[in-house]
Amino acid sequence: MQIITSVKKALEILKLFHTVVPELTLTEITSRMGLNKSSVYKLVTTMVESGFLEKDRTINHYRLGLFVLELSSKVVGSDDVRELARPVLEQLSRTTGEIIHLSTLEGADIVYLEKVGQAQPLTVATKLGGRAPAYCSAMGKVLLSGLSRAELERTIGPGPFEQYTPSTITELAALEEELDRVRRQGYAIDDEEAFPGIKCVAAPIRDGKERIIAAISATVPKQRMDPERTEELCMMITDAAEKITEKNI
Repeated sequence: MQIITSVKKALEILKLFHTVVPELTLTEITSRMGLNKSSVYKLVTTMVESGFLEKDRTINHYRLGLFVLELSSKVVGSDDVRELARPVLEQLSRTTGEIIHLSTLEGADIVYLEKVGQAQPLTVATKLGGRAPAYCSAMGKVLLSGLSRAELERTIGPGPFEQYTPSTITELAALEEELDRVRRQGYAIDDEEAFPGIKCVAAPIRDGKERIIAAISATVPKQRMDPERTEELCMMITDAAEKITEKNI
């Protein structure tokens, strides 16, 4: 099978951008890609001209372009789980007063399929079709918990993983312990692992063969997440996920 190297590199550049790292400088892209700056400049310039990236010329940062978001929305719009889940997510958001997300796993990242609820004073700027690393999010941990150990390492690598906050899990062994906990309790918690001041709880959506195909979560400022509220939201998220699973079977 013939691989076009320049196309492969361009796609790898796209994968560098996600919710936790929405913008990068040319120097940062060059460092993460391990290429020379001239080659990266040619690639990102072409990607800007094609609409896959856009450049903020005031601070010389690059971010995903509108064309990528358009492509993402087309994929998201065809997702049956999203249509089944939306009424449940809307009810859950009204009941909890929180931002509710729906996502699925794509490679080592989660991809946001739906977002419901009003913005909070302290929250995460997520977009439909946007991505985030799976290992440091509640939904990601739920989705990864459905993988075998071999599948897990093949999907996210052996680690160590990038540390975004002091609470980020960076070692594969520690992540495996966390995923075992997620499997036992039926939900996952992200306690400031991706964003300082943000706590999330998530639960799995399954298909008729009990495979985890998606996850939902509530995103809440840490200051409002005492143990009682955390327990309450875990129960509500789990119940909502089970309702969506029943509709999906």
